[in-house]
Amino acid sequence: MNQVRIHLRFTEEAAQDLREKDFALISLALRPGLPRAEARKLARATLREAVQHHFGCDAKAVSVETVSGKAPLVKIGRQRVHVSFSYEQDWAFIALDVRRPIGIDVTFINHEAEWLEECVRVAKEFLPPAISRRIEGLAGLERATAFAEEWALHEAKLKCMGLPLQEWTSELEVRLSGMRTGSLGDIAGFMVAYAWKEN
Repeated sequence: MNQVRIHLRFTEEAAQDLREKDFALISLALRPGLPRAEARKLARATLREAVQHHFGCDAKAVSVETVSGKAPLVKIGRQRVHVSFSYEQDWAFIALDVRRPIGIDVTFINHEAEWLEECVRVAKEFLPPAISRRIEGLAGLERATAFAEEWALHEAKLKCMGLPLQEWTSELEVRLSGMRTGSLGDIAGFMVAYAWKEN
């Protein structure tokens, strides 16, 4: 997973990642105020472009399967591409992998005073105890950044597994074990993270 990079739009560099690494991470800068439904359309159009380019097929050969409780899946004949989407304000993020389930998430770094208190409660409810304690021990921008990164990592894992947001339990810990994750750091005030399920 070395040198993981994210690409603005589907570029030749993104196509190269897909060919050489079997996965690609793509971001889309959206028009300010664009409705979420339109953002989803643009993200899916970009996904189709990537898949068509990679497999050398036309648009009719590509179908996107979304089933409640499962991560989205793209089908091209017998080929399968695992995909994940995330949206925040004027950005859309897409992850696709031709070999295994993948998840991506983007979280805004919110350092407003009220949220800095609230995020501790949220962390205690949904994140592992050790992580929530670490977040509680921080303050100001450090707390906001730590929460955003850990939340993005957690959501990426859930998306990879096709799981909904739920309270942290020992059972959930087991289900999310054996995963590889990474953070792309602060991108324009957002934390972006990804996760793969190990085979």
